[in-house]
Amino acid sequence: MMNGLDKVKQKPFILGFILLYVLPPIGMAWFVGCAILEWRSQISKKHALPTDLISLLLALMAIASIGSVLINWQVTDLLSTLILIGYLGIYMYWLRHPEHLHIRQFVWITIWGGVYIFFSEKVLNLIPHDSIVGTAVSFLTGHFLFGYRGMPRLYGSTFNPNYACYLLILALAFLSVELLRALQLKNKQLIVLSLLILPILDLGIYQTGSRAGFAIMFLIHLLFLYKLSIRAFIPVAALVMISAPFLYQWMPRSGGTESSMAKRIEIWGNSWHIFTENPFFGATTFGFGRDYAALNGEMIPHAHDLFLSVLSSSGIFCGLFFLAVIVINTFQLFKAQRMSAKTNYSAALFLFSLPTIILYGIMDFTLSSPQVMIMVLVLLSYWVRYSARMNQFARLHKTIKLVLGNRVHFGNRRRQKPAMLQTFKGASGR
Repeated sequence: MMNGLDKVKQKPFILGFILLYVLPPIGMAWFVGCAILEWRSQISKKHALPTDLISLLLALMAIASIGSVLINWQVTDLLSTLILIGYLGIYMYWLRHPEHLHIRQFVWITIWGGVYIFFSEKVLNLIPHDSIVGTAVSFLTGHFLFGYRGMPRLYGSTFNPNYACYLLILALAFLSVELLRALQLKNKQLIVLSLLILPILDLGIYQTGSRAGFAIMFLIHLLFLYKLSIRAFIPVAALVMISAPFLYQWMPRSGGTESSMAKRIEIWGNSWHIFTENPFFGATTFGFGRDYAALNGEMIPHAHDLFLSVLSSSGIFCGLFFLAVIVINTFQLFKAQRMSAKTNYSAALFLFSLPTIILYGIMDFTLSSPQVMIMVLVLLSYWVRYSARMNQFARLHKTIKLVLGNRVHFGNRRRQKPAMLQTFKGASGR
């Protein structure tokens, strides 16, 4: 216990992540403080702005929100600009300061955060909601429910079951890589610990009631088997395909799938309409809800789809740039798997975690939660640094290969020169 407290004292940045799970509003404020420090340093020291794709995307979305305000004259939508500038500051902070938190520390914070979400649900449910004090405590602990009413679903300290589900999925993806590593190193303690945590995260994902989360959970387990043993993967994958009808019945809230899908399609159609009304700069993230309410009288805060959310809130240019970011980083991710050894920890970590952002984003926009967005931005900062190092190594390897190839070619020419001269002399003699 003391060792854990000592680590927190030595690494105050760990405390920020703990607060993000335990007292989310305070944790978010801690990260806003990081953003302010970064922007202050940016302005005072006149650093060059980063030019990686994630930085450019956030900057373009901030510019688009300003364009939307100038066109629609909705000054309150500048809050969207401030939020995007804040996200860019948080991202730049972690991009420029990797020494503050090793990637495996981030991984285990996320895993234990997932465990906390599961168990905190049981404790936080005891908070009375019929008083001002109870409501305030619920809000501070993240157990104040936003955007959902219906059958009981697990959400712990994340304000919404879908937000909880994505953080649990991220924890499961990280734990799968840690378990692979433990099996490769034959670390018995880590194997036992991982196997104890695994069912907790699985059960947590199931209890959030997310159908998309349920499907992604299976995909993560199949990917784990594929990385562990192709012999085990093939029969299990075949069994899963054969059992698909049964698994569908076992899926949470499977009875309401058709009505839920119909509602999603309606939201997507209305989101597309909002985009067509604001094609160049979008409606901003704040303006989307207002425009949606004006369209059909219903308060829907976002498009429930990652791409449509970017398109409707930031316009066509940001939407196309976002697609380019996905395509380029998908290529980079496959390149990382091809270049890296089978046991490469970072390559496996990004293979398990990065696709979950897009997969979950097909059916919902969990990045609308600052709590989720902050975790994703930190993950992306690790990925951008890793892919940059990978590209540098590839260029260096190509240069060395080219130089060595030229030397061999030049050496062959030198060895061939006497024979060529002899041929020439013989021809002259004749």
